[in-house]
Amino acid sequence: MVTAAAKQRAGRLSGWRLGDAGCRQAGRCTACVFLYRFFERLQPSLPHMKPKSALLLLLAGSALLPLAGHTHESTNEEQAPRAAAGTPAATSTRTDDRVVPALDLAEPLPEVAATYVTTRVVEPGGHAHGHDHPPAGEAEWRFFREKDRIDIENVEARTGERWQRDGRTQFFFKVFHADRRSVEYRADDLMMINAALSWQPHALLIDPQVLQSLALQDAGWRDGYPYRRYSGMAGGEKLDVLWRVDLKLPVVLERERADYRERTELKAVHPLAASPWTSPDQSDYEVIDFADIGDLERDPFVQRVQAQLPGGDVHHH
Repeated sequence: MVTAAAKQRAGRLSGWRLGDAGCRQAGRCTACVFLYRFFERLQPSLPHMKPKSALLLLLAGSALLPLAGHTHESTNEEQAPRAAAGTPAATSTRTDDRVVPALDLAEPLPEVAATYVTTRVVEPGGHAHGHDHPPAGEAEWRFFREKDRIDIENVEARTGERWQRDGRTQFFFKVFHADRRSVEYRADDLMMINAALSWQPHALLIDPQVLQSLALQDAGWRDGYPYRRYSGMAGGEKLDVLWRVDLKLPVVLERERADYRERTELKAVHPLAASPWTSPDQSDYEVIDFADIGDLERDPFVQRVQAQLPGGDVHHH
């Protein structure tokens, strides 16, 4: 026998209307429309139903009512964030709602310590076009950036490069840790060998004018940091750069010619003050002036490293 409470429940069911279950679809939800029409048609007959019929109604209502609380199908706008979340971060620009900062290459630059790996592939006859490319292979190197000093250390070769500046004056050192020696280049030496005298190409690991000339392909957030991706042609090379905006450093830098491909990838980075690596102390290294290399051609050390020196062929007779 149907109790009074059950009949009251049936009355409440018959009065159910669209939106009572919190539906956000404004009448577009298929399940909600079905429930509404179901109770609307049965409402006139409820007072005349026999107990058995009322019980069947209660059972049917109990089975259908969970549909009113179902998770409604999302609109396209609601689905978009979830779809973006499954897209690889390297190509997505909508991993969250944060704004990607504009490209800003001005100083000051964050002081950092980073590890990179560079992979080079030289095609057969790779020097046919007169480009003196570095040899093929893979090299791990570390990058230390301070306000007025930049160190690059080749981990396996135990060689390095150091840029320093004092006001507008710049100095460059080619360092050989195993020999505890370095070759110093002053401003006039750098001009003679046509080396870049601007600080930024060394501090950013790419010429800022080249980077700014490339076309923006993508921007977003990846692993918690903002990035911008650029590509284009510069100096006869095809370039593709994934740029970390907060550090002002490349995450991936790819260069390609018809005969040569190079990929440099950031493997780890730390604030300089918290770096797990240190640049070797060079305070007691013997320093050779680049201008004197020509007078030291018979020195065994100079003979061995001259091919590795920027502009070393200038003094080679």
